[in-house]
Amino acid sequence: MDSNSELHYGRLRRFFFGNEPWKIAEKDSDIEKLFRKFFSKLRTKLQKRKECEQQWEDATASASSILDIPNSSKFVRHHTARLAVDIREKDNLELKEVPEHTLSEYTFALSSFIAYENRMKFNQLRRLRVSQKNLPIWAKRDEILEVFQNVKVLLIAGDTGCGKSTQVPQYLLDADYDRIVCTQPRRIAAIALARRVAYETLNEYGSMIAYQIRFEKTRTSRTRLLFVTEGLLLRQLQSDPDLNQYNVIILDEIHERNLSGDFLLGLLRNLVRRRDDLKLILMSATINLELFQNYFEDSPIIKVDGRLYPIELRYMPIKEHNQYESEKKKAKVDPAPYLNILQMIDAEIDSNERGDVLIFLNGVSEISTVAEALKVYAETSNKWIILTLHSTLSTEEQDKVFDIAPLGIRKCILSTNIAETSITIDQIRFVIDSGKVNLVKFDSKTGMHSLREYWTSQASADQRKGRAGRTGPGICYRLYSQQHFDKMDPFTISEINRVSLESLAMQIVSMNLGISPLEFPFIEKPNMGELDEAVESLWRQGILEAGSTKTLTPLGKIIANIPVEIPVAKVLIYGCVFEQVEPSLTIAASLATSSPFINRSFREPDILDRRKNIMSDNGDPFALINAYREFVEIQAERGDIRQWGREKGIDVQRMYEIRQLRRQFRELLEHSGILEAQSDVDSRERRINAGDRKRLNELKKDARYEVKKRKILKPKAHFDTLMNSEVLEFYMENRESGIRNILKSHRLNDATFSILKFIVTAGVHPQYAILDQYNSYKIGNELFAHTRRKPFVVLHPNSCLALLPDALNYDCSDKGLSRYHQLISFASFIETMKPYICNSLRVPALALLLLSKSVVCSEDDYSIICDDFISYKFPRIIEFFTIVEQASATRQQLARALKRSLEGDLSCSHALAKSVVSFLRSNVEYILTRRACPDDNKELGFILPSGEKLNEDDEEMLTSMRLYEAQSDSKLEDELAINKTAEKKPNIQYFCDVCQKILPFNTAVDVLRHKRSH
Repeated sequence: MDSNSELHYGRLRRFFFGNEPWKIAEKDSDIEKLFRKFFSKLRTKLQKRKECEQQWEDATASASSILDIPNSSKFVRHHTARLAVDIREKDNLELKEVPEHTLSEYTFALSSFIAYENRMKFNQLRRLRVSQKNLPIWAKRDEILEVFQNVKVLLIAGDTGCGKSTQVPQYLLDADYDRIVCTQPRRIAAIALARRVAYETLNEYGSMIAYQIRFEKTRTSRTRLLFVTEGLLLRQLQSDPDLNQYNVIILDEIHERNLSGDFLLGLLRNLVRRRDDLKLILMSATINLELFQNYFEDSPIIKVDGRLYPIELRYMPIKEHNQYESEKKKAKVDPAPYLNILQMIDAEIDSNERGDVLIFLNGVSEISTVAEALKVYAETSNKWIILTLHSTLSTEEQDKVFDIAPLGIRKCILSTNIAETSITIDQIRFVIDSGKVNLVKFDSKTGMHSLREYWTSQASADQRKGRAGRTGPGICYRLYSQQHFDKMDPFTISEINRVSLESLAMQIVSMNLGISPLEFPFIEKPNMGELDEAVESLWRQGILEAGSTKTLTPLGKIIANIPVEIPVAKVLIYGCVFEQVEPSLTIAASLATSSPFINRSFREPDILDRRKNIMSDNGDPFALINAYREFVEIQAERGDIRQWGREKGIDVQRMYEIRQLRRQFRELLEHSGILEAQSDVDSRERRINAGDRKRLNELKKDARYEVKKRKILKPKAHFDTLMNSEVLEFYMENRESGIRNILKSHRLNDATFSILKFIVTAGVHPQYAILDQYNSYKIGNELFAHTRRKPFVVLHPNSCLALLPDALNYDCSDKGLSRYHQLISFASFIETMKPYICNSLRVPALALLLLSKSVVCSEDDYSIICDDFISYKFPRIIEFFTIVEQASATRQQLARALKRSLEGDLSCSHALAKSVVSFLRSNVEYILTRRACPDDNKELGFILPSGEKLNEDDEEMLTSMRLYEAQSDSKLEDELAINKTAEKKPNIQYFCDVCQKILPFNTAVDVLRHKRSH
């Protein structure tokens, strides 16, 4: 092709492809790329000039009548529509420069391509329509639309396989409903359904059907149907209480009774009464329908039968592990029964017969154990591909379960209960049901979550069985007896009756409903005692106004606007207060996701040895800071990040998730006004960013298109064969300046260690423990501690403090006097085999005096009691009053700094950091003990020796006692200055004529901005 032809084709490309609505497709889109390939091949044929007119006739003729389009190429006026298109003068001028024969050739290629695409779509559509009409819900289509037209709330109950999740949204689109949102309990379901519905509506390249989850969205202004998670819709309700962006809301899988789902039901029941134009569809399996119908005032129910083929049920009970077999007891799950069933299938069923296996297990640990064993058999037999499915996998990993196994090979998918109802996997013929499920239960009396293995319910067991009969006759192997099934609970306990209700109570108050959490109209009332405990806990954390159940404090309002768990939000806020944003983002992100340290790596000495430079005797959050710093260094040097992960026993996918969370948390803080938005980059960096952003968007779009196509799996491509598609995004978000900032802020000195310990302790408070005095601090020994509500808990054996216990063994006199006393702060408290405290760190015991909501200072015995649990006893009155004065002054300083920080004023941060670090380093000896039976009814506040309560909100300093001021410490000043990475030293001194003074600026752009402000 000569240069003139290239120039003309470039003009034509710009004319026909672009962002304008009338153009064929966006420039560089998948459609445009496909056309270029098509045009290249077609041009070769056109050069031969053979039967060009006949090609035009064939290309433009429609080959389908399924959409009532006539099979003719003749012009028929009543099959056309006139429209006016406003074309820019520039485009017209460019088009005039193109020779007539080139324009004719290009437009012929375009019309040929469009006709070809239409034929492909028509054939695809014909097959789709046949399969859709075979779904049981098709028979109810007209009834659904007719009933829904006349009511505001409709309940659709359908058995497994009826097609309600994919078809009902399409029926609404066909009936001209617009701005539809459909919720799903899990991210994987929202993505999978959006892709499936987009495929069925021939909208794979467009955005009419979209999804929006925590890290990703495909939504645009053209979206008519949006799939979201329940949590995302709740966050939208906080910012838009009337949800004016939607006309129809579909709540799917409501029978699962998730906490967020139950909360949404209560909010939406009230909303449909307020908004006359809002309609609501509830979709459920045929489980406990009367509960939902009564809650929505006898709303109509349309029942749809499932399309299930015959399922053979085989009960194959297995023995529980023998107690004396330590290895099996340690493994918790025996892979042998699952392996035996795979071998049985190989022996009984011809390998050329289609049919994959779905195994239901109770947790990720069990899945990993069984998957490793089955992988060995799969490698030797060459008859299986082993895949895993659970919520902690990336989207890319989850998508593999939808791909097709090669001929003669079957897929074996090991899944948690996520595959019961949330997603549908075709070609499942065999189901192996362990009968087990992991459930988290919360005990408000001890403040402990217990993750226990339970027998599943009869309803869930039937849902699992139904997965075997979707596409043909199937077999369900139940690894328990018929008698055991008969003894199972009919339904799974709803989440609202087994988890902590603190976040729920806070969300209810933040919605400004004018009611207390105790008055919320739940579909099923939770335990009122648990809800009372949650409200009291919010008082102690300073989130609710003391004594009020309807009013949030300023701190509570900020926390409620950050859609994360309360401790994570508090870490972020205190990180801003102390200007330790970068490391606090990393710590908060690590608390909000699964640990990146792979469980089995703790049993491999070689990995532990290679990981020594990452582990920290200060605690788990600091190991995460070290790991993230090293992760960034490897990425910046463009090293092999997967190899690094294998050597260190770190799940790289979790590190990418931490990176994404850091970015999202920063945006949330900027949106809340606590954190100032990052300054603009220079013009060179903007140009680089623009190019990379364009490339990144193309890669993401290509990736989305790739996963929509079901691929053929490669033999031996098991669960641990992955791709990495996130490197470019890392470089986009972490330019050289950003990488330098992260690396510098993640290298900590003594002062920043102290500040970060205080930040984390403030975030997770009141979760702290005191070490048992009889502990033996040697590696391998169990280390006991006592919380306020539960004695003799255990530091998790995989925690840094348990692996590096020497730091817990500090100098102490025979009487217990020491200036080095420590407490243990922890982010999670969970019981599995034992009550473990996880994500722990050691902190100076004096930190509690600045954070406890109940502090009583007694001059009689020179003691201070925190939370009626931890006692500080001083040998002399001088030490006692020194600590009381310092603690009271620093508490006031902290309260003022927090209040100002919530308003965006961080001017007190440096002075506050200096005061806190100086206080934590106080050179005062005392005895630290615990009280066995603390009283929950103690008065809240800092009670001074005089009996008066300290007014922490008072802007004036105390006058009744000598105020504490941090002593001038040049070393401390230097330490704090080194880590003040957020501040840039101004390099321009500019005299402003208006302000009549010299002002410091970082760049010339800042000078221009200042001049324009006048």
